[in-house]
Amino acid sequence: MFYRILIITVVCLSAALIAGCSKQYKPDAENDRYIIDDFSGGQNNWRFFTDQVMGGVSEGKMSMPEEGRLRMQGSVSLENNGGFILVRKKLKTDKGYCDASGYDGVWISASGNGKDYSVHIRTSVNWFPWEFFKQDFEAGEKSETHYLPFEDFEKYGTWRGFDPSKIKYIAVAAAFEKMQADIVVEGIGFYREQDMYNELTEQEKRVILEKGTEKPFSGKYNDHYENGIYTCRRCGAALYRSSSKFKSGCGWPSYDDSIKGAVKESLDADGMRTEITCANCGGHLGHVFRGEGFTEKNTRHCVNSISMDFVPESRIERAVFASGCFWGVQHHLHKIDGVLATKVGYTGGETDNPTYKQVCSGDTGHAEAVMVEFDRDKTDYETIAKIYFETHDPTQVDRQGPDIGEQYRSEIFYFSQQQKQTAEKLIKRLEEKGLDVATELSKANEFWDAEDYHQHYYKKNGKTPYCHIYQKKFD
Repeated sequence: MFYRILIITVVCLSAALIAGCSKQYKPDAENDRYIIDDFSGGQNNWRFFTDQVMGGVSEGKMSMPEEGRLRMQGSVSLENNGGFILVRKKLKTDKGYCDASGYDGVWISASGNGKDYSVHIRTSVNWFPWEFFKQDFEAGEKSETHYLPFEDFEKYGTWRGFDPSKIKYIAVAAAFEKMQADIVVEGIGFYREQDMYNELTEQEKRVILEKGTEKPFSGKYNDHYENGIYTCRRCGAALYRSSSKFKSGCGWPSYDDSIKGAVKESLDADGMRTEITCANCGGHLGHVFRGEGFTEKNTRHCVNSISMDFVPESRIERAVFASGCFWGVQHHLHKIDGVLATKVGYTGGETDNPTYKQVCSGDTGHAEAVMVEFDRDKTDYETIAKIYFETHDPTQVDRQGPDIGEQYRSEIFYFSQQQKQTAEKLIKRLEEKGLDVATELSKANEFWDAEDYHQHYYKKNGKTPYCHIYQKKFD
């Protein structure tokens, strides 16, 4: 337990004094995102620690491979009550702590080897080194900016509440599990929630943030029936398919269903109506009504056009991948920039509309798979296929890690010859590296949606994959 304490030796920065030791991304003080460090001036007093200070045996190092990038590498061991390596920085201010109460959380831009790392924060009222607050994030191959809300930081070794007005230390740690650590941090600081999403006009803010309503029959999507996907104007998450849109005559776009898990329902403050918001960012969409009889689903999502954007079918491409338990496959592929939606299901077998129990019996011939829909203007098939290969072991036959059976096979189901050729090219590159690739290539056929409780399983349960770990395989 004691080793976990030291992980706290984390850093912090005073929002009021940041200008003296770092830069701002934006000149607008109303919308800026402050940098604790962007490493443009070297290591800036960051220090490297391992659990050896407490008798552990973890090893590692800190380096700067180039300006603007701080790298931490090492081996984390749980022996001798050890279990961490970390880089930390202490803020030096007149008060001895920083007041970040005007911000909503910590942002960190990083890349790595697909493992989970964590940001640790200690405040001025945490008297002992084992008192701190932590939040995990995954560092994948591509650099990604993670936004970690203050409200989601978990207590560790303390009974005190988290007070962002008295932050004293901040650190980036690899801790609490045996692992090989390799993470590159390109920047860390404080953010305001508005900085996470697309910039909104005043009219958009009135509807999306202040829960207003646009005038009936005025929205650009009211009489819009092109094939495609409607996305959240604020964050870009996929919300509705054009196939669920219908004419209701109410003056606002109407849908009788949303993409699974995309829309959240909650009772209005007056207790009369049910509000619908984007499940990803909380942006206001409109209201949902039932029992009106417009469609067989007897549901009407009444949505403000101004709350949405639209991706036409001509820009949407679909792909299907199987590589073991579909929970882990979806976890990784859904996070790729440009991916609009993912769903888990069963394909490649003979039984119509199989259940999870039937597939697990091994009698249906199906594989657990994930269907991906992506915007070709923002990503491409090769990018997604690379992540697919790098998040599982393509040399294993009818299994993935501890999951054994035909349903856990490695297989790509292609929709076009171009997809097939891209997959073949990537397989050849892996074979040239000495891998005996067992991944099968098959033409896509019927895809049966899995049960609701399987969809985005790790996101729902706050867990991470046990057999899908990112490992870089392509140069």
